[in-house]
Amino acid sequence: FLVPTDDIPVVGVCCPTDPKEPTYLVSVSEYGELNDHLAIPPGTRLDQGKNRGKIIDFLLMSRPLAVLVGTSGGFGSRLVHRKLTDLINEAVTRWNSRDIQGEDEDDEDFMQRQEKFQKYRPQRMYGMDDDDEEDLEWKCNADLIDDAVPMVFGHSARGKKEFPDHAPNLRVAIAIARYGKDPVGELTYA
Repeated sequence: FLVPTDDIPVVGVCCPTDPKEPTYLVSVSEYGELNDHLAIPPGTRLDQGKNRGKIIDFLLMSRPLAVLVGTSGGFGSRLVHRKLTDLINEAVTRWNSRDIQGEDEDDEDFMQRQEKFQKYRPQRMYGMDDDDEEDLEWKCNADLIDDAVPMVFGHSARGKKEFPDHAPNLRVAIAIARYGKDPVGELTYA
């Protein structure tokens, strides 16, 4: 991004260089504050089992317009990027077809699915009222991003001071999301 994108919801992803550390997904607010995070345990696959459901649920809750994967994990980052792209596509398809009843779905099943989606409905989206919710279509893409600056913040004294209880890779994931929102701001902050 060439200009700050403060109002765009972003998820930052830190892929560890050490295979014994978890992969972190982080959602930040428009002010760069930590909204939510998800840790994927080391040695597990993103696209299978419980992790698949957790990641799709995390994406549906945060509904980012961009998922930024840091490149410090090397080949692992590229693999995570590819798998996250598939999971994002599935989450976007689920969200955008939430109000469409399937041919093999009876009315009761459709209503149950609608109730499940209530927890994903926007409650405090800027400039949005109940009438706008009907037209809300979600689009998202995943991109690789150089995370040299976020790595500095994640391991700096300032990062430890701001997030003393969080692991270094979680701080890096927060900084990746912030860097995607405002690169110059994060560069001067680190």
